[in-house]
Amino acid sequence: MAKTYAGYVKREVANEIDWSSIGSGISDMLLEERDARETKKKEIDDASREFSKVLTEAEGSGHTGLNQFFLDGANSIQEVRLMQDKLLRSGELRLKDYNIQRQNAVDGTNEMLALVKGYDAKYKEKMDRLQKGLSAAQEQYQMEQLEGFSNFQNHQLYVNPTNGQFSIGKTVPGKGGINELSKNPNDFSTMQALKNRLNIKIDKYDWNANVQQGVDNLAKIVLAKNVGGVKTEEDARQMGESYDTAKADWINSMMTNSTNVGSMLTDWIGGYGFTQDSTEASMDDSKILLVPDPRQKSSGNLVPKLSDAQETAVRERLEREFESRIDKVQTAMPTPTPSRPSPGERISKQEGEIGYGLALDLTSGGAVAGESLQKIKANNNSIGNVYETDTSYVIQYNDGTSDKTIEKIMRDGVEAREETAVSLMAAVSPKYDATKAETAKQGYLKSNEIGERTEKGLFGERTAISSENSSTYQTKSEVDKGDKGVSISEQIDKLPNPDEDNSGQVLDVIKDIYPLPGTESYISQIQVTGVGTGMDDVLNFKLPPEFIPFVQDLSGVTMGDGNNIKIDYDSPKDKSTLRSVIDGIIAGMYDIYNKSDARKTTEDNPDAVPVEAGTTTGTTTGTTAQGNLDVFGNPK
Repeated sequence: MAKTYAGYVKREVANEIDWSSIGSGISDMLLEERDARETKKKEIDDASREFSKVLTEAEGSGHTGLNQFFLDGANSIQEVRLMQDKLLRSGELRLKDYNIQRQNAVDGTNEMLALVKGYDAKYKEKMDRLQKGLSAAQEQYQMEQLEGFSNFQNHQLYVNPTNGQFSIGKTVPGKGGINELSKNPNDFSTMQALKNRLNIKIDKYDWNANVQQGVDNLAKIVLAKNVGGVKTEEDARQMGESYDTAKADWINSMMTNSTNVGSMLTDWIGGYGFTQDSTEASMDDSKILLVPDPRQKSSGNLVPKLSDAQETAVRERLEREFESRIDKVQTAMPTPTPSRPSPGERISKQEGEIGYGLALDLTSGGAVAGESLQKIKANNNSIGNVYETDTSYVIQYNDGTSDKTIEKIMRDGVEAREETAVSLMAAVSPKYDATKAETAKQGYLKSNEIGERTEKGLFGERTAISSENSSTYQTKSEVDKGDKGVSISEQIDKLPNPDEDNSGQVLDVIKDIYPLPGTESYISQIQVTGVGTGMDDVLNFKLPPEFIPFVQDLSGVTMGDGNNIKIDYDSPKDKSTLRSVIDGIIAGMYDIYNKSDARKTTEDNPDAVPVEAGTTTGTTTGTTAQGNLDVFGNPK
């Protein structure tokens, strides 16, 4: 049977692949790719030649060192350009990476040319601002970092071969005398950052005007409070919390910008400088760390990163400046018809003037001052005594409070008694502060005249305090325990059985004796050592010569060479002798303190003992003879 082709569909010509056309298209595509590569290669070569031409024909600066710096930098750029071209042709550098690096090199070159061409004009501008006192210390520091004032010879352009980015750094001697780039962050920066810093202006912060504006704003608040009232002048501090809040808010607003705070530290307070080395800044609070502006890290702009200590220094200085201007705020209100004071106000005014008169009498000396003191003591039970020195009045208290020294206010070498009396009144009158005392003075002077002081010599004498002993006195450690603290005598009872090997524990108790002001160095001089003499154990005490008279005649004490004494220390009864020695040390300490009159010097009185620097005379004032207070002012 013959074959039939049922279902056969004849192939259409249109469904056949035209391989000759495809081959022709691929050939054309390859030729186009070849032409594109050749064109790209020519463009790259042209760009390289143009880049080289820019470097070769660039206009320089009038600064000789800067020109040499540019020539050296141009040579480095040419070397990197040739290296990039070579790597691209060899296939070791992708075209994409090549384009990025080339663009970085072009950008860096333009920035370098802008720095070189614009340096002369910017230098003159910076110098003008410096001479006029306009530029902040940070601007001056950043200009010095450019080495533009005098020296570009010791700086070198560095082109990063991995990305084509430009930097400039200071050269320092390296190994073998070969110069290398400094690794100090202060000496190294990108070209873009340097160019931007050359253009940045940082004005000196006008702290004076800003503080005054804050004070003036506060005056408006005081004025608003007084509208319809009778006052024409008011102490702003009487606003209480409103004053504190207003002052704090204004100071905070002045410290919002760290650049302004840096200016206040360097241009106003002084003693501070800048650095970009975080290690240096962490070791020296006088160095303000500059870091890239976190809002624009690539801009080259630097801002201070302040330490807590630096912010505190500015805040405290602003507080003092604010306080010095805010004492009295003039409200410039129309003067209303004065109202008649109430009976209570009249009595208060009279009491104030009487109190001021008593304080003024203290400055008169002689019997007048003595009578005034008795009246003041009757009005204030805490005051035990007041005596005068060449430069001050010293107040002693009965309640354990530290002595208070009121400095005399002098004018042309003579005490301004009416002004000193204001401070004295505020110190001795419980209801009066300096402001109220000043008001009392003004009222007093309206109806009284202040004559010259006629009494010669200094008024009063220092009141000595009664001595304690080991039964009532305590060491510093026990004082810190409050009511649970024990006396030195009880501490001695708790010591181990007497033995020369326990000399260290005895010394610990003595060194821990709570010193009276001015006696610290005497206690610290004491030494205790154990000395074996055959069968006996002996303690040797080396004491300051001032303590010897108080221990040399004690039972059980043997005098040694110099300022040494010895006691037997090998049986329980020897603790009694130890207790007597410590009683003598305490008595000697009180003797030194009671001779330390604030108005005496060793030149005036050979027996006087000067109070040590840093101590406050009178921490233990208050006579213990009354039996109600111990030497620390604590109830017995």
